[in-house]
Amino acid sequence: MDPGTGTTLFVGVGQTVEKYPLVIERSWNMPCLLHVPGTGWHVKGEIYDVDDEKMKFLDYFEDHPEMYTRTVILAEYTNSKDTQCSDPDSQSSAPKSKENQPNTRYECWCYFYNDRDSVGDLPHIDVYDSKGDHGLEYDASIDAEFDKDKKS
Repeated sequence: MDPGTGTTLFVGVGQTVEKYPLVIERSWNMPCLLHVPGTGWHVKGEIYDVDDEKMKFLDYFEDHPEMYTRTVILAEYTNSKDTQCSDPDSQSSAPKSKENQPNTRYECWCYFYNDRDSVGDLPHIDVYDSKGDHGLEYDASIDAEFDKDKKS
């Protein structure tokens, strides 16, 4: 499946309204958000508006519903400079509308890792950056393995 499929619009930087545990799985140093509301931190991340084609790709990429389950959560727009944004320029170029002023809440799709028992004892973090201070850089070779397995 082509990652270029569909369209994406960066809305802004935000955080979860509820606390959730975010951990780094150690086999591939993959971020795993666990569906245990009220535990962990208000997780920081990016908010995007995607079309149906992009959502299909994301479901494929996240192996929904086998590895991750897509669930609606509430996220709050913060546009915080503290969050590591995949495109730093997008923070300043996000449209400044009434809808995305600080503290605006959005219903967002979020992917929760299904195998909580395998990672539940790992330390919780509030934001994931592959090059972060944790020293656990994401192993992208898993993407190629996953694509190969999905085609088999």
